[in-house]
Amino acid sequence: MFQGTIPGPMRSIVRETASLWPSGPVYVPCCGNFTIERSLAGMGFGLHSSDVSIYTSAVGRWLTRQPVGIQLREESADDLGWLADSLDDGVGTVATLMLGTRFLASVGREGLWHERVVRSYREQWKAKHAETVERLSSSDVELASYEVEDVRSWLQKVPGDAPVCSFPPFYGGGYEKLYEPLEAHFTWDAPQYEPLSDDDVVSVLGAITDRPYWLTASNHHVPELGQYLRGVIKATPRAAPFYVYASAARTRIVAPRQPIDPVKIPRLREGDELVGPLRLSLLKPGQFNALRSRYLNPRIAPGAANLAVAVRDGNGRLLGVFAMAPSTFTPDEAYVLSDFAVAPTDYPRLSKLIVLAATSTETQLLCQRAFSRRIRRVGTTAFSNNPVSMKYRGLLRLNKRSPSNEDGWKFQLQYQGPMGQHTLTQALEMWVKRWGAPTTKTGV
Repeated sequence: MFQGTIPGPMRSIVRETASLWPSGPVYVPCCGNFTIERSLAGMGFGLHSSDVSIYTSAVGRWLTRQPVGIQLREESADDLGWLADSLDDGVGTVATLMLGTRFLASVGREGLWHERVVRSYREQWKAKHAETVERLSSSDVELASYEVEDVRSWLQKVPGDAPVCSFPPFYGGGYEKLYEPLEAHFTWDAPQYEPLSDDDVVSVLGAITDRPYWLTASNHHVPELGQYLRGVIKATPRAAPFYVYASAARTRIVAPRQPIDPVKIPRLREGDELVGPLRLSLLKPGQFNALRSRYLNPRIAPGAANLAVAVRDGNGRLLGVFAMAPSTFTPDEAYVLSDFAVAPTDYPRLSKLIVLAATSTETQLLCQRAFSRRIRRVGTTAFSNNPVSMKYRGLLRLNKRSPSNEDGWKFQLQYQGPMGQHTLTQALEMWVKRWGAPTTKTGV
């Protein structure tokens, strides 16, 4: 219900650590999305929270039965006047802000995608708003108090022997950027404060840790708290690690685990001749994970696939695998999450055949059935130390080249191309003619 970026296992660690604390009040500065409060719900603590963002303050005031005090800006009335009846200075306003975080960034922006997002929410608003109000009303989170106040001044009022639990922002601008669309369309009694400087971060950490019971966490390592490191959480392969520090707690390590299922399909090997016709077979998630772990570059972080497909030759042998997901921003595009060929074989450019199979009419039909939408093209991202990807060269169009945001690679390459312009039979014929020559081996 509440938005948040804190990994799920973090809640279990918070609850486990807090079980060692004395009963009574617990103070939560920079409470953000109330992850800590939800974790401690039902443990008998009196929870006192503070923050400065519009979203958090709306929820915090509602949980402490204060007037929310948020209104639609006059300049936004033309575009968002249909929200006015939902703003009741209570749970209705909170529900409006929660839903607003999902679509307000598209209001007033050009483009079919943004227009479609806003139109969808407007047409379904009554039902979505009523559902959100119902879910909020069933929340078991209770606060003893909530104040709209900067962490630096608020911590000075916290008793020195009271437990403090907080995930403060160790980098500037995070929540300000996240809730910028809310601030753009709603007005409230926003507090005046300065972003945390490096010295302020040290001061805040000192105020949190200078007490018998405390817990804090960050998505990067804090050297000053190294001796208090109690846990490292990496919930998914693509997630950044989360570091947990506490005065006293059990040591925990949370690592991603992916299900693996056996794949009994025979595979093309060295000395085998590739024969047609090509065939496609759907893979279970565990089978795809197993093959990806075996053949894909280990430096590429895995992602969850909506559709995983095995490419097989006329003898039923596995040639490679590709995985698809619906594009987030382009309605008629399928995004290729992963594509790779088995190895070793006698065909050095076998990976091009997998790309051809992934863009075939047969794959187009599979995608349309799986995603319930018309698919006309594909897109993908390649990480490389070369300015072009030889696998996609000649098959897809390079749309963008930029510095890599992944360690170990120089370039991040965005490729795009049409889908459904050839069949599997035509794909094999094209590959055999241009790239299908096997490696010639000479004996000694």
